[in-house]
Amino acid sequence: MVSLPSSGQHAHAMVTLRPIVAADAPAIAAAVDQSRHELRRWMPWAQGHYDIGSARAWIDASLATAAAGTGFQFVILDESEAIVGVVGLEDTSEHSDRAMIGYWVATPAAGRGVGRQAVDRAIAWARTQPRLHVLWAVVADVNAASRRVLEVNHFRLVATGSIDERGDVALIYELDLHLAGPDNHRG
Repeated sequence: MVSLPSSGQHAHAMVTLRPIVAADAPAIAAAVDQSRHELRRWMPWAQGHYDIGSARAWIDASLATAAAGTGFQFVILDESEAIVGVVGLEDTSEHSDRAMIGYWVATPAAGRGVGRQAVDRAIAWARTQPRLHVLWAVVADVNAASRRVLEVNHFRLVATGSIDERGDVALIYELDLHLAGPDNHRG
């Protein structure tokens, strides 16, 4: 489990990360269900019928990528150890020093610094992985909350991508894991 003291204005909240396990499927499905309206704008997989079976299939695939060393998914736990989202590092390989970070926070937990803290803890974990040097993320230009999560964690905007089917511009952010020390990246 990755648990670090909180910093900044949300110092009263404590968020921890734990690698996903098969038993998380019902809680992940419930978090998606209560957040479907907000998630479907940003997450294509939240468009249709997402249920426990969908969560199990995703977890099985995620556990396989973890076993292969090409991706790592963590559940975000709040102070009561309830699952309030997911953060993951994907597209890792022995041939690259980069990983894509992705995350979502359940609607009831949004606006409390959960995303910021979860990304902070994922960065701390990534810094313990010798082969990782850069984290990158893609976020829609109009997704102000997700952009802010990246920016307060010292990701920098490095490129503007194409316009997607919704008319949103894809923004590419990066964080050099070794540029700032582990205590210097917090916002």
